[in-house]
Amino acid sequence: MNSAFIWILFPGLIAIILLLLQNREYLVAILATVTALLLAGLAVWLPLQEQIVLWRWAIPFSDTFLIFGRRVVLSAADRPSLIIIYLTAALWFGAAPLARPNKLFVPLGLGVAAFLTAAIAIEPFLFAAVLIEVAVLASIPFLSPPGARAGRGVVRYLTFQTIGMPFILISGFMFTGFEVGPGNAEIVAIATALLVIGFALLLAVFPFHTWIPMLAEESHPYSTAFILLLLPVAVSIFGLGFLDRFVWLKDSPNTALLLQIVGVVMVLTAGIWAAVEKHLARIMGFAVILDVGFSLIAVGLAVGTDNEFFRVLFITGLLPRGLSLGVLALALSGLIGNVDKLNMENIRGIGKKYPFISTSILLALFCLAGVPLLAGFPLKLGVIEGLSEIAPQISIWIIIGSLGLFIAGIRTMIVIVSGEVESDNDTPEPLILKIFLAIGWVLLVLLGILPNFFIQMIINLPAAFTQIGPLS
Repeated sequence: MNSAFIWILFPGLIAIILLLLQNREYLVAILATVTALLLAGLAVWLPLQEQIVLWRWAIPFSDTFLIFGRRVVLSAADRPSLIIIYLTAALWFGAAPLARPNKLFVPLGLGVAAFLTAAIAIEPFLFAAVLIEVAVLASIPFLSPPGARAGRGVVRYLTFQTIGMPFILISGFMFTGFEVGPGNAEIVAIATALLVIGFALLLAVFPFHTWIPMLAEESHPYSTAFILLLLPVAVSIFGLGFLDRFVWLKDSPNTALLLQIVGVVMVLTAGIWAAVEKHLARIMGFAVILDVGFSLIAVGLAVGTDNEFFRVLFITGLLPRGLSLGVLALALSGLIGNVDKLNMENIRGIGKKYPFISTSILLALFCLAGVPLLAGFPLKLGVIEGLSEIAPQISIWIIIGSLGLFIAGIRTMIVIVSGEVESDNDTPEPLILKIFLAIGWVLLVLLGILPNFFIQMIINLPAAFTQIGPLS
């Protein structure tokens, strides 16, 4: 038995089978959800030892798999990443029949999860950039259905991700020539510049962010949110691995400063554009950019202060982001077919006709903005406090960015509760949709009221001890 068989090859095989069954929507969703839950559960409970004991049988177990001279390693330190990826996939696949995205979404989405897992596990780690590109290619069919004309957002998404890959590969090959020390300062500067450009393209850092709101507007919000959640997570984990490999790069004070500045720019620009945006799906895109910016600031603080608390903030911050995006994407999907477009004019007055959907949209936006008593507040507050201790002038800008997204939520609320809905479609909110959205509300509030309970629960995952450590 091998870890690569369990978390990479097995879901890849299931994805191929589900492709053949794609017309049986509910069966495909159930099988994919069960598969993803099983893989997330195995990441939590599978013992970290060289054999698995099942009743009278002892099955040899290895965390390393060799293929074409490359090593695929899923060790104890990778278990939190596996839990995040496959638990996210399970939540998205479970609600897919309600959101009604492209039929290819569930099978190819499971394939994307498998490729991103392989990207985390591959050694030499430079090949992760190639696997991330393969995951991007696998996502295109459910973002832009076959036979339909690809929108500008999809084309720009594919273009930026593809251009970013060679920058990462070239910089990585240059860095491997001086792993022990920085060596030639000129080569280091060139390699670092290439690395920064590559990650800026992959993470949609300003000015390479334009594909996110465009993709959110053109593609189904549910499929888009899935990619906007998983892709930055995989790229961020890949980036952390890059820093851990080249310790001298991580120890450089410029690295922490650069991460913090880039994060602040993402938060500020996304907040400002969200404040004036009139399309709900595009606001969702800007909200993702803002939250990724907070994650980069947390990583920068962890690198600059050598404090494990901020690494914990980065990891636990993925949970409220996933819940908020899931609730928001499901709510926006519920409006498709009931309103002409997801812009402010077309949603005027829907609060009276679709109260569950409207409340979900507002709660998700306010959570991503970091409003108190919601899941995003404690983690964003920790980042703001950490940044204010070393650069109080800069911390003001991320507060302004968060206020921009908050203003977008207020504008949306005013439009939703004012006037009468113009759509002639009298389709009521399905009961099962109400149940899913209500569960999301409860979790968003509980995470905001009891953040320490959920943070400690993540820290105490059996496989997470060596990676995270206790809170300071």
